[in-house]
Amino acid sequence: MAREIQWDDVRIEREAAGIGAEGEWTALGPRTWSVFHKGQKFKVECEKGPDAEGHLVVRINGVRREVRVMDERAKLLEKMGMSVTAGAASGDVKAPMPGKVLQVLVQPGASVEEGQPLLVLEAMKMENMIKAVASGVVSEVPISEGQAVEKGALLVGFEA
Repeated sequence: MAREIQWDDVRIEREAAGIGAEGEWTALGPRTWSVFHKGQKFKVECEKGPDAEGHLVVRINGVRREVRVMDERAKLLEKMGMSVTAGAASGDVKAPMPGKVLQVLVQPGASVEEGQPLLVLEAMKMENMIKAVASGVVSEVPISEGQAVEKGALLVGFEA
């Protein structure tokens, strides 16, 4: 299965075998690769992750940065304009796509950890577990079970 790794304006696809349409990946160690992409060579060392949303912390040529790894499903959802959006500073969770809330798993005042399930959203005939993007305390849950939501609607708000 192909995965795409993104940072800044760079997007490199990686096939399971190590050679992608846009670059060549050579394993140097358990979590270290040499990547040749568009005439440039990068040393990619994974420090932490990936988390539930595909974010991980790596060193690219010695520079520490957060990157995003996307599988085929995530790439398709992004192409369709349905990637998960969240308030960058607050950790608020918004609907990644239109759907119906099947189950709410948290209430205001609850403390949650990063990656903890918050609710189940049915969209495109699939049940999607929506998880916390950061640890925090829930300040509001403006939706209820059975409610239809639009893309970008606030699902769970967090204290600042």
